[in-house]
This record gives sequence, structure tokens and C-alpha cells, in this order.
Amino acid sequence: MDRSVSFTLDFEDLRTDPSVQEERVGLVTERILDRLRELEIRGTFFCVGELASRYPDLIRRVVADGHELGVHGLHHIPNDLLGPDRFRSDNREAKRLLSELAGKDVTIYRAPQYSLIPTTPWVPEILTELGFLVSSSVLPARSPLYGWPGAPATPFLWPSGLIELPSPVMKFGPLTIPFLGGTYLRLLPAAVRRRGVRKAHSDTVLWSYCHPWEFDPDEKFYVYEHGGWLVSRVGWLNRKHMLKRVEAALRQGVGRPLGERAASLADLPTFDPAQIEVESESGST
Repeated sequence: MDRSVSFTLDFEDLRTDPSVQEERVGLVTERILDRLRELEIRGTFFCVGELASRYPDLIRRVVADGHELGVHGLHHIPNDLLGPDRFRSDNREAKRLLSELAGKDVTIYRAPQYSLIPTTPWVPEILTELGFLVSSSVLPARSPLYGWPGAPATPFLWPSGLIELPSPVMKFGPLTIPFLGGTYLRLLPAAVRRRGVRKAHSDTVLWSYCHPWEFDPDEKFYVYEHGGWLVSRVGWLNRKHMLKRVEAALRQGVGRPLGERAASLADLPTFDPAQIEVESESGST
């Protein structure tokens, strides 16, 4: 089994009042890029389109440094709040913006907040229609925000032919958690992450995910939109150690950018939620 871990970053800005809250996402992302260059690590940057349009030189640097660009929506809005029509138009525009900045077609996508869920089954077909080849949008577990419990935890195809690389997960007591990402990577003991990598299914494509703000202990506290005080407070915990946590996760082997890894996969199973629903209604097993 390939135990290497690919690096991915969701380039997004969560500030709720830009007139008061300092914009630090560009500064912090430059620091992350500097460190990745030192370590000779190439990853995948999933970029919010409107934010990328404010930082065109930074996005060009991402590409020049050998990283892969992916679309993270035009705005950081979960898909269930968009609906099919706006989802299509938003991601068409985000794909156009990022492809122009990359100088080549951008064909990989990640849903904001992993909002590819049972109530947004139209997402994969529209992504394929728009020319995307790979998605990294499913959290195959229950989550306080968005998740799809029962979805495959290893790479699969949607009926449209789109490749899905689900978030790596592991059992942690009664919970199933994305042990290589975000809050979990920042707060849980390193032994949890090592166990998750060691016990991962042989077909799993391992990747970490994080956000620029998680590397920024100097950012002044504010309450996230839709987050509440407690969730927002958790978002500030242990930020000063996030870089070391990510480096440790990658130390045992750095995986290639996700699009390259997806291109090497073959004979993937197809996950068709509509068929599963029909079988469930008919009583089939």
C-alpha cells in the first residue's frame, strides 16, 4: 500500500466583517508556500474563485512552484445553499478564472465544507458537464457540518465518470473522523494520526487538508459565520503548532498532487446513490 500523504490546502477567507477584520490570508499563504518550497513538497491548492481574483500573483506563484490548482467554489458557500443552477454558473466562472491564472485547464474540485452530500446528488453530473475530472468533496462520515455516512471511504467513480477521492477517515471510539485534516490534525495527539495512516485500507489515497488561517496564531479572534462562539474558539486552538503537525504528517512520505494520483488509479468501483436508494426501497440487500 502507498502510505504517502498528499498535501492539500483550501485557500479561503472566513472573515465576517472585512471592514474591521484584517485580511491575512495572502501573507500566511506566502509563508506556507515558502516552507513547502524549502521542503520540496508539491501539493494541491483548492482555491475560492473570488479570492483568487484578489490575489492573482499569489495564485501564479502557486502554479510556478509546481503545485496543482483546484476549484473550491466561486464563493465559500456550501452547495446545498446554492442549488443546481447557481452551482453550475458559479463553478463555471471559478473554473474559468483559475484556468486563466494557471495557464491550463483546472479539472479538480473540492466542495466548500465537504457539502457533496445526499441532498446534493446533482453535483457530480454538473461537475462532469463543466469539464472536471476529479473531485475531493466527500467526507464519508457523520459530521457537525456536512458528511455522507455510508459513502465509500476509498476512491470511486460517480455514474458520470467523475473520480472521487474521499477524505481519509478512521474509527476513533464511537466516531469516524477525518484524522488528517483541519481541527483533527491540529488538536489530536500525533499517535492518532500515525494509527490512522497505519490502519488505512490498502486502496485509500491518503491526503491532509488545512486552511491558511490554521497557521496564523496572530490573527485576532472573531466568531465565524454560522459557527457560534465555541466552534470559532476551537478554530484558534493550537494554531502555532499547525505547521509542525503538517510536516510530521508528511515526513513518512509525501504523496503527489491529487490530480496526478487520481490519474494513476484504475478499475474503480462506481457509487450510484440513486441505485442504492432503489435497492433500499425494494428491500434488496
